[in-house]
Amino acid sequence: METLYRDLALELGDAVWAFAKVEWLTYEYLGYLSEEGLDELLGDIGFRGRTAILRRLVARRAKSQEEKDRAIRAILEVEKLSDERNVIVHNPWKIWVDLDKKEFMTEIQKYSNREKKVNLGDLRAFTDRATVAEINLREALHAL
Repeated sequence: METLYRDLALELGDAVWAFAKVEWLTYEYLGYLSEEGLDELLGDIGFRGRTAILRRLVARRAKSQEEKDRAIRAILEVEKLSDERNVIVHNPWKIWVDLDKKEFMTEIQKYSNREKKVNLGDLRAFTDRATVAEINLREALHAL
């Protein structure tokens, strides 16, 4: 049981860290893509509010439509991940015994929709997708 707890804590930490890098990018590029210092002015707004403003800033750039479309796709990708991140960080994990399989199980259940679940494998996959999404977002926004 203690090993599962430690594995779970490490995987949760990796997932949160991977998405934190995405969150930080949204602040950085609010600053880089605006002359008004929007990163400081909008420091307290939620993630979706920041990405909505980023999309507007992208649309205003004097770049090719292809470059702008790439940035918008990257923003949409991280927005989808934010929904998964919310399930991961705002719902309880549990460790339990599956008597049929005779093994310990770990998973997150969305408390208001218990059919929505995330297990350790899903968590690792999320971390991988968040890492790739952060790279894609950084490259797409940097090109602007």
